[in-house]
Amino acid sequence: MKLRYLLKVVLALLMVSCSGRVQESKKIIAIGDSNGAFDYGWVAQLQKLLPNDVIYNTSVPGNTIGFDNLGQTRLNTLTNLETYLKEAQDSLKTVDYVVIMLGTNDSKYVFRDQKEEVLANMDTLISSIRYFFKDSKVPQILLVAPPPYGDDSILAEKYNGGNGRVKLLAGEYAKLAKQNHCEFVDVYHVFENTFMNYSKDGVHLNEEGQRIIAQNIFKKIK
Repeated sequence: MKLRYLLKVVLALLMVSCSGRVQESKKIIAIGDSNGAFDYGWVAQLQKLLPNDVIYNTSVPGNTIGFDNLGQTRLNTLTNLETYLKEAQDSLKTVDYVVIMLGTNDSKYVFRDQKEEVLANMDTLISSIRYFFKDSKVPQILLVAPPPYGDDSILAEKYNGGNGRVKLLAGEYAKLAKQNHCEFVDVYHVFENTFMNYSKDGVHLNEEGQRIIAQNIFKKIK
């Protein structure tokens, strides 16, 4: 009887101990452009799907991977990356994931002849993130192929031909992710035939479209 009683006590203590454990929240850095910066954007939607985790959002409208978009260095992620990461690390302390969705602005008409540079810049971005964290825990990187553009007939002139360039990026990003051992999320092909159901201007997605992006990223965060 005493042995049975002791076993019950031990079991009860174990149950209390297990129930009292709090799963450590994941720490995530998001790097994006306007679709990530909107208050209803994919980062905000991802936070809703991960209510117990912390996302540090560095997204800036107009951001590129490595070009001075509109002649502004503040819209060049490579130029500003160290600042982004330092500020995020100061806030989060440790980082589990870095989610990157860039390439829409790099596919503007003005950058039409710089496809190889876009890919080289993304490769540099990935390696630079890993180098920054070399003395601490290196986060898992999720590379997200950006959504399509609409047809040229509805786009502002500065985006003409953008959809073809973004489509090429999606395929190249898949290869780049594999080469760099990153997770890959292909948002382009999720929206390839339905994009204009979620966008008025052929560039930016509405809240439901942003939610779909977040859901696809969410599947990769364990």
